[in-house]
Amino acid sequence: MNKVGQYIESLIRNGGQSQSEVAREIGVHRQSLSYVIAGRRDLSMPLALKLESFFNLHEGELLKKQAIENIRIYKQKLKNDLVKQLLEVNAFWSYAAVSTENISDEELIEKVFIHLDMAEIANLFEIYQRDYIFKVWKEKMAIQGEYLFNLNVMIALYYFHIKQPEKYLRQIEREHLKKIIDYA
Repeated sequence: MNKVGQYIESLIRNGGQSQSEVAREIGVHRQSLSYVIAGRRDLSMPLALKLESFFNLHEGELLKKQAIENIRIYKQKLKNDLVKQLLEVNAFWSYAAVSTENISDEELIEKVFIHLDMAEIANLFEIYQRDYIFKVWKEKMAIQGEYLFNLNVMIALYYFHIKQPEKYLRQIEREHLKKIIDYA
């Protein structure tokens, strides 16, 4: 059962009715309503509007919940695929057990940039906001100097449209070293 189905089920239960009674009241087959509640079928626009009217919900509330849930599921699938591909290229060789649940977003972004190709990197921009990816790249990768310099030049140019990436990266590295020295 998905979150939309759980929500509809709770509306029915809180209203003291059965699925059959609600289906009959709104003029749909009980099985159609049951499939939506069980998560076996997406909510159609007509069914959503009938349920929203029946339960006095705001127009579009159920479809919005469904869209949010579908986005969450889609992003989770992308993350799972990226972790699987990273495991295949042995990107986590020094880690114990790695799964989508126990790897941080920052670590995932960094590993994808370092170990995977542009098609997979493009998936990051479907999962996370561009500003967040940039922040992680700048804080975790751009500061690493010569070690990732050529990769960072490509990332700066291609993904973040930074003019004069070499100069930019040298500046980021200097600022990072200054923070370390000032902290010590």
